[in-house]
Amino acid sequence: MLTLALYTINNMEYYRSFDQLRVTELPVLRHGFWRPWYELTDGQFSYGKLTYSGAMKRSCLLETATGSWVVKRKGWLSRKFIIEQPGGTEIGMVTPEIWSRKILAELNDGFSANFFNKKLLSRTFTWVNEQYGDMLSVQAKAFSRSRPFVVHIDTGVVNTLPHLPLLALLGINLILFKQAEAAAAT
Repeated sequence: MLTLALYTINNMEYYRSFDQLRVTELPVLRHGFWRPWYELTDGQFSYGKLTYSGAMKRSCLLETATGSWVVKRKGWLSRKFIIEQPGGTEIGMVTPEIWSRKILAELNDGFSANFFNKKLLSRTFTWVNEQYGDMLSVQAKAFSRSRPFVVHIDTGVVNTLPHLPLLALLGINLILFKQAEAAAAT
């Protein structure tokens, strides 16, 4: 676990901060075939990375310039996900609601947001908060393997919301999880 923390601290210099973001759209690039990892980029700079590890991709490492987080299931049969820092400190919980499209993310500092698609057959999922409104949306691209997602960010909340990098990568992870569930159900 210590090597993971040292690795992420050294790699945090590689990413550009969301404060320096000048565009409203960030495509997500998929790298690799057997063990894919995803990069949030604007074509010139990298803003974050999402990688999977463990047996059956049970944990996900989210890395940005402001920090890194590990997202994993609370238990083998649990619907809930735990958000941890690489040292093992739990900082939040992600809970999909039963019989609903909404997924609630609650952080220990009191921040909470819902992640859902506003239209029934839409491929665009949005993070919504009571205070900030629509913060960012993640659009899944159909039939695009190398660029499967595009993240649309409201530039008005970039400097006011410190959790924006976490929400962007967490949204991609949740869509990938929903896609894997749908593929397993068929």
